[in-house]
Amino acid sequence: MVWKESEVGTWLDDLDGAERVFYNMSQAFAPFGKEHGSVYSVCKIRALPSTTAIPLETLIRDAWEALRFDFPALSVVVEGSKKKYVAATAERRADWIEETFSIITSLSANEIIPTLHLKRLPRLIFLPQSSEIIFHCSHWRIDALGTCMILNRLLDLVSEGVSGCCYSQDWALEYLNLSPSLEDAFGSPQTCSPAMEAMAETIRRRNFETSYPSTGLPFKGDRTTPPAVSRPREMKLTLDATKVLIAACKTRAVSVTAAIHAACADMVFQQSNQNEHDYTTVVSANMRNHLVKPQRKTKAAYACGTYVTGITHIVRRGDDFATRSSQLTNAYRGDWQASEYMNALRPIYKVHGDALLAVAKSGIRPPASNVTVSSLGVVDKYLRSDHRSVLVESFRLGSAIMTRQPTLYIWTFQGRLTISVDYNEAYYSAGTIETLLSGIKGCLEGGLGLATGLMEEA
Repeated sequence: MVWKESEVGTWLDDLDGAERVFYNMSQAFAPFGKEHGSVYSVCKIRALPSTTAIPLETLIRDAWEALRFDFPALSVVVEGSKKKYVAATAERRADWIEETFSIITSLSANEIIPTLHLKRLPRLIFLPQSSEIIFHCSHWRIDALGTCMILNRLLDLVSEGVSGCCYSQDWALEYLNLSPSLEDAFGSPQTCSPAMEAMAETIRRRNFETSYPSTGLPFKGDRTTPPAVSRPREMKLTLDATKVLIAACKTRAVSVTAAIHAACADMVFQQSNQNEHDYTTVVSANMRNHLVKPQRKTKAAYACGTYVTGITHIVRRGDDFATRSSQLTNAYRGDWQASEYMNALRPIYKVHGDALLAVAKSGIRPPASNVTVSSLGVVDKYLRSDHRSVLVESFRLGSAIMTRQPTLYIWTFQGRLTISVDYNEAYYSAGTIETLLSGIKGCLEGGLGLATGLMEEA
């Protein structure tokens, strides 16, 4: 199904397979009052002298309302197995702003983000004391790169407001910008062929049999230990250190992400108390380049949706750093039959969702503690630093982790590499994650043959 008007002013669409998997995962910890996988980002901004007397917080609020027209998926809610959009009357827009936008003066971003759980709509929060913007959204609605694209458009709109421009939208046409699901955006067939079924079964075996068991980090507690607060720890390299690292990777014909992934595997092997298993992890793959060109030319096509998929990669315990990073580079660059995979998305996610449910119900397997990997690449491609009247001074991103599987994020912004880990403090100490990060840096230095250490930002 795609978006259809069920009654005047109301449109419905099914939660497709990818969305349903992410939504079900997000709700798995609802009994604890927590949400898994929600995405957050924080931008520190600086507004240049304005030609208008309107306060910056008002400009941000007005830009947020205008942003909704470009991305009405920001107003969609889940009802049962469907997504629901209701036309944007003035009263409904006011209610949406009231529920989604806030200004907080007494707390920091690190204090606010852990409190954002099980929200039916996204949140935009402005912190005037630090001049930071927090964007928070459930993962079924958006992915990490989409978050960057959303912020980019938002700051363009803020800049227009700073310059004294007025927004003009025909709100009766907002529904035309509703985001399709990943499956609909690609055009995945509704009818499943034998070849598609075979692809889905191949993916299931790889994800749930070939890749199991995986070595992982030793965690605190046992399988009954409930999640606590999700925390981020990051390591940011200097501009010069980033250049050195990128040059070393190019010399060896490996990607930066593959090198970091290989280094992470090395550290997991070192820290793990499981000495016989390989290291398996899911790596997020951006699928936007495979999608059908959208009919309407919005400011950022395919921003507000989950347009990524997870590809499982296996790192062999007995391989060295050079072999691991080379094999991962080749795997990232498409030896997983992207077109055939996308064509079979519907059966793949149905089989995957059924397998996840079966594993969870059985309770046989111990909790997984392997580190997942998500690389944003060069964030500047999706989020500019210069928006004419508004400048972005810093950026960071992460997700709420309620499981024993930390997520390792990799990106460069303004020429500096950041390696960030989100983890749950019920299962890991800050010291364990610091050891992981420092070990990754040390492995990169040794594996890439760097004569000098990679300097971190102060």
